[in-house]
Amino acid sequence: MKNSILLVLFFSCISWQLNSQTITVSDEINFKSDHKYAIIGKMKDHILLYQEKDNDFEIQAFNNKMGKIWDKELELDKKKPQPIDVIGFDDHFYVIYRFKQKGEHLVKVHKYNAAANLVDSTVVTSYGKRFTVPDPELIISENKETILLFSTEFYSKLEFTAFNLRDMKVLWEETCAPKDLNNGYHLQQIVLNNAGAMHMIITRENERIKKDKPHYFDIWSRYPEQDQIVTSKIDLEGKMTYDVFFQPDNLNNTLVAGGLYSDKNKARTQGYYLLKIPNGQPDNHQLYFYEFEEAFMEELVEKKTKITKGLFDIEVQDLAIRRDGGLLIIGEQRKELDRRANNYISPYYSNDQLQVAADYFYEDLFILSIHPNGEKHWEKILHKKQYSQGDDAAFSSFFMAKTPKQLRLVYNDEVRNEGIVNEYLVNGIGDTNRKSVLNTQDQDLKLRLKESMQVAHNEVIVPSELKSKLKLVRVVY
Repeated sequence: MKNSILLVLFFSCISWQLNSQTITVSDEINFKSDHKYAIIGKMKDHILLYQEKDNDFEIQAFNNKMGKIWDKELELDKKKPQPIDVIGFDDHFYVIYRFKQKGEHLVKVHKYNAAANLVDSTVVTSYGKRFTVPDPELIISENKETILLFSTEFYSKLEFTAFNLRDMKVLWEETCAPKDLNNGYHLQQIVLNNAGAMHMIITRENERIKKDKPHYFDIWSRYPEQDQIVTSKIDLEGKMTYDVFFQPDNLNNTLVAGGLYSDKNKARTQGYYLLKIPNGQPDNHQLYFYEFEEAFMEELVEKKTKITKGLFDIEVQDLAIRRDGGLLIIGEQRKELDRRANNYISPYYSNDQLQVAADYFYEDLFILSIHPNGEKHWEKILHKKQYSQGDDAAFSSFFMAKTPKQLRLVYNDEVRNEGIVNEYLVNGIGDTNRKSVLNTQDQDLKLRLKESMQVAHNEVIVPSELKSKLKLVRVVY
């Protein structure tokens, strides 16, 4: 969910044709930054939008012309319900929220049909009577059928509940206490596959190279068919992790990771790696390393700095898993600079306090393609330059839409109120084509592309926030 409020709709819907795209813009919606909204998705040919303002929870439905056709208020428990997330799945949507009843902290899920009628409801888990209020995080499987609630207090004890939305039942619950998490510093990532299996990845010995204590991943896995957590250790063969992203490969029943490695100094990366761990068979894992070529590094930094020691200010943003088990690692150049700004008014501090503004630089993308047997396939750099200040980079970076034939990487060419939205089309052999998606000039649009939702192979819904107005933009290719 996104911090915003929705109040009053007005203005006419706008639709126009650009190249091979049809762009349709909804009516305007007033909003405030301390409230929330979430695009639920497309159900029964309607786009559903969730709205949260104070203690009111509402659903709005839009037709294919992005005109509002109805709205409906949701009734949750009266004891100050706190929504955790809203998920659209299989022509239903689910509101997961926490509340307190007779001193007991509970998490509940409401199931609604496409008309926003309540069809089922159940308590997912109880945290009992506690002095501190549990604030669980939610992890969602790729197909959105299964969710995982993760709660902790100072990382001394971790609590998990896996829940199947289709069947409205708990799959498993688990409590564990890994050693030396240092308030979560070493907790790299928690992922959930479509079958309800969890993998918790803990990074160990990654601060500096130690011959007697090499870097490794400590992986805690919980499978629905087992009654306890199993642990495994994956050694990185004497290298360090600069950055890494894990993702379940649900088609091939594997946990995969695309990462950037360092040889000695974690301040720079010298290459990338692929890690594949078959579910339940960690001893059969495959690990491949690839050193960056000098020409690749020079193009990425445009010879602005020395590359002899490797690259820096780059991150793994996403993975695209091929049907044959191959992998695409999608990375991005990005950096954030904090500086004192005399003319910047922070929303979090009074005027007599130190005012600090952040400059955000989101620059080139890069894609690294690897065959399922570990052989390097191709590498590609996609040029872009985005700069913004004081906006938490809300309008920077990119959105990735997947089709059977290609990837669409959509981004704001410049982060400003009126500009060009471009996309890179990337096919399976690394051919790329950059094209314009739309021009927001005179349209009062500023797109939060990272918050977009792909609702069909050729259809994306994008939120726009500008001048306390929210709009939904429907792009059909």
